Amino acid sequence: MVFDAWRTNGGPTQHPAMPTAVTSDVLEIGFVFAFCILAFSFVLIIPGYKGISRLYFLLRVVISLFIGASIFLGVLGQDWEGAEIQTKTAYKAFTNTEIHAKVGMRIGLGSVNVTLKGTPIYQTVGHSDSVNFTERIDYNERFHWAWRQGRIGFGPYSGRINQEFRDAQYRGVPLPIQWIAEYFTLDGELIRWGRSYRTAGWFANEVLWTAVPVWLIANILSGVVLFYAGCMFMLTSVFMFVSLIIWSTIKWGYQPLSIPFEDDVLHTHYGASFWLVMSGGIVSFLYGAIIVGMDWFAPQLIADFFGTDVLQDNEQFYHKKEEEAAQPTDIENKGSQHQTVGGVQRRLATNITSKADRMARGWASRRRKSRATLKKDLHLDNEDSGRNGGVYSNPAFEEEASHVPRRSVGFSDVVLRVAKTPAENSNETDYDLAEDIPTSSGGVLYENEAYEDAAELKGNEVGNNNTSVDNTENSTTAQQCRW
Repeated sequence: MVFDAWRTNGGPTQHPAMPTAVTSDVLEIGFVFAFCILAFSFVLIIPGYKGISRLYFLLRVVISLFIGASIFLGVLGQDWEGAEIQTKTAYKAFTNTEIHAKVGMRIGLGSVNVTLKGTPIYQTVGHSDSVNFTERIDYNERFHWAWRQGRIGFGPYSGRINQEFRDAQYRGVPLPIQWIAEYFTLDGELIRWGRSYRTAGWFANEVLWTAVPVWLIANILSGVVLFYAGCMFMLTSVFMFVSLIIWSTIKWGYQPLSIPFEDDVLHTHYGASFWLVMSGGIVSFLYGAIIVGMDWFAPQLIADFFGTDVLQDNEQFYHKKEEEAAQPTDIENKGSQHQTVGGVQRRLATNITSKADRMARGWASRRRKSRATLKKDLHLDNEDSGRNGGVYSNPAFEEEASHVPRRSVGFSDVVLRVAKTPAENSNETDYDLAEDIPTSSGGVLYENEAYEDAAELKGNEVGNNNTSVDNTENSTTAQQCRW
């Protein structure tokens, strides 16, 4: 019994034809439903925020989704312009029957919708002898012009709307619908409404689609750099306003579109899609301007609104070697100065101070280690010194000393040279020597201050012990160095 349902004589399942008028645009309703799902999904996240952050999050979601929905519904919407009248008009070809109906027209960027709805819906459209024929008068037809103009006429090389108009004639579409669609097929003698609407719709469509990626980038930047996010929201509004300007200026052609009927005339006016794009553009521009303005004058407030860190879009600060080697007293003075700084600057100053403090402690540790090592490894043995030569515990020093020129009698300055063997050159960070730069007094400059201090100390001691050297002898006091 179940398998016999809707079947006749064992044939396949058949359903009776139920022709109905199109009451809504499925694609447009689908996008509206998609944005509603997104909004509902974000609403479910709101309990995860605390305090005033819930309100901030809700406002961000509502504003952003409204801008996006206005763009998509503007691109796909079928109500950039519209007109509607109630009149008495002929019904179909080859009959002299007239009906009372509501005739409407909705123009989008790429098509036009024509609606015919009887008042009442069921009316008598003909009679034969004693029989009256009653029909349900409820039609909706869409004619597309996207995006090729085509040749004049209704052949295979004509425009899309011309071909669809000829097909509607073959199908017996009611005369009021054909009468409206015919105005968009004309392209000559200064009557070119179809061409003007097609051109305006093409450019407006392209500009609005360009606003979509800009809107997405603005949402991404709202969690990264707020200033650029505000600029991108304002740029999104610019694209939306440009599309409105294009549609308002190009589409009119040489004269406005007016379609006369028996009792009234169809005069077009801006529809819901036009005003929706305009409102979305205004909201986007104000939203972006507020973000940019507050980022300049109240960065902490706008950062709290978006839940971001105000320091994340600041530049990185790299300190020079002199700043990293600053004395602890300088850092303490800087720290005391930061106590008077408030808000964001205090946090930035604290980060800088802590970094410089760590670097300074590292350099101080290296200095202490170098000084202790020199006190242990670098000393002079005056008892083993001869009058004309030096005794060295390291052969490298002896080889280095052979190149030291002898000084004149009475020259008491000390030349201190340090040679390193490869085996003892393992810790470059602690014994990083600069090139030997002799000074006017015969000393040697070192990159590490610990070496310079030790050399100065030992030089003074040797100078004091050799004050009794005979001035007539042509020799210098050598030092025994052990590395």
